[in-house]
Amino acid sequence: MKNIKSLFSLSFTLIVMLFASCDVEPLDSSIAVGSGGGGSTGGGNSTGTFFRANFDGQTWNATTTQAIVNSDYIAITGMRGNGSFFQITIPNGTIGTYNWANASSIASLGLIYSLGSGQVPYLSLSNSDAANQGFTGYTDTAELVISSINTSTRVISGTFKFTGVRYDSTLTQTETKVFTSGQFSIPYTSNTTSPSNNSFFCKLNGADYITTNVDGLSLGGQINIVGRRGNVENIGITLLQNITPGTYDLENLPLGTNNIGMYNVDNSGTNAYGANPGTVTITTHDVSAKHIVGTFQFTGTNFFNSTIHNISNGTFDVYYQ
Repeated sequence: MKNIKSLFSLSFTLIVMLFASCDVEPLDSSIAVGSGGGGSTGGGNSTGTFFRANFDGQTWNATTTQAIVNSDYIAITGMRGNGSFFQITIPNGTIGTYNWANASSIASLGLIYSLGSGQVPYLSLSNSDAANQGFTGYTDTAELVISSINTSTRVISGTFKFTGVRYDSTLTQTETKVFTSGQFSIPYTSNTTSPSNNSFFCKLNGADYITTNVDGLSLGGQINIVGRRGNVENIGITLLQNITPGTYDLENLPLGTNNIGMYNVDNSGTNAYGANPGTVTITTHDVSAKHIVGTFQFTGTNFFNSTIHNISNGTFDVYYQ
């Protein structure tokens, strides 16, 4: 049980880090989107920008989308205004069909649905992973098809389905949900730039960690600050949206009542190191200007191995979207 709880934590935080690193794309105005929470019905058609999936007898339509496509990974997100979202990630992805049977050839397969801030996400698992953790009654149905990556129009299209499993908010009871008829056709970026007025610095195991991108995003009641080095490796801080000046603990579980520190070596999920322990000090937070300044430090640990990473002398000065 503890293994899967840790995997949920690592995977969710990785989602946030990838999501914060690309621009939001509103859906095409010709697509009607229903109101309400995740699973609410909506209209839609097969033209323009769209991201949708069926579950609980209804169709979920995204109101905004994001995608990154580069030589290291593909990350696709569909999000609703209430903070619920789907996230799809595969490393080294190209046009083709992906499932857990061939996941070894791409290192990992990420298919996740979250109800929003403070919610443990539904995560796709292979049958063997589920069995090894003692889950009963779980059957893997995951399939991701990348049907088109149009480099002229910079649009990625495909389909997906999966069965997600999660622990509830008490982290004691398991729940499953089946997602079908997933479809997307959305603009993508290679994510090579970040706002020039953002800064982020820290030392990683005593050496200067020099970023290539510094991004900030307000998402689902949280502020996500990401300092990325290269295409994937990143160190990030996830803060409560209403955080005020002061010093706070950093943790590694996304339960909506804490602030999170995480170092992601790659996008596999198993090479993510969460704050244990850590602190962040907010010196300035101008909510109207969406400008936040502070310092941080944490010790990054990982349930899957005994490696420890020390993140020290951290500073950030970020405008978030």
